[in-house]
Amino acid sequence: MNRQITQEESEQLFQFCREQNIIHYDLQVELVDHLASAIEEQWEKWPELSFEFALKRAFKKFGHNGFRRIYEIRKKELNKKYTRLHFKYFYSFFRWPQILITFILSYLIFNTIILTENFRVVYTIFFAFTIPAMAYFYLFWFPKKGKLKAKNNTKFLLLEVLNMRCKQFWMVLFLPLNILNFFVLDKSSEGGWEGLSFNDFKMRLFIFGLSFLMVCFGILSYSYSIYASQKIKQHFTEQFPEFVK
Repeated sequence: MNRQITQEESEQLFQFCREQNIIHYDLQVELVDHLASAIEEQWEKWPELSFEFALKRAFKKFGHNGFRRIYEIRKKELNKKYTRLHFKYFYSFFRWPQILITFILSYLIFNTIILTENFRVVYTIFFAFTIPAMAYFYLFWFPKKGKLKAKNNTKFLLLEVLNMRCKQFWMVLFLPLNILNFFVLDKSSEGGWEGLSFNDFKMRLFIFGLSFLMVCFGILSYSYSIYASQKIKQHFTEQFPEFVK
């Protein structure tokens, strides 16, 4: 029977990873698995090798830069995974029945601009919605539902991605306002809209396109910051239940 890593040796591998400044537990698990496999491969050929010597040989294959490279690759993979998840949710709003909600909201914004003949009304409505939404998110939702700390203050790369997304919520939320400001308010202040009729077909087409864009960014804000964050929490709870407070 081939020699295998014992529980005590496995703990030593975790300690070795910490000594290499790998502070995230989920990344440590992955690296320990790589190191253990490399050590056991050596034992298949040279079973008399000591654990310490086999570890040194295995580490030489990775090196400190190799460990860091694995960290960067893993972080990118996690970000890509949850970005894909967030866009999958976003695209679901362009299938039935969600697409009906998308067009109803777009029509409401479009109709508001047409009836008031004023882009600033929509800007004011968005601004009035954005501030309370941010206050609710950071004061109530994030502390109770978005924030997650592991037991014993153990660090996880997965939680780092979660916290990063939650902190970037305000950036995503302000995107509709920035677009509305760039395409409408700046243009309007320069007199670019003077002489244009809100009954003109091209003008109405532009307004509906802008309204649709606002709704799309609203959905993006929710899917990026709240929906994807909840999925990250769910996956963390499933993978590491022993670390959930």
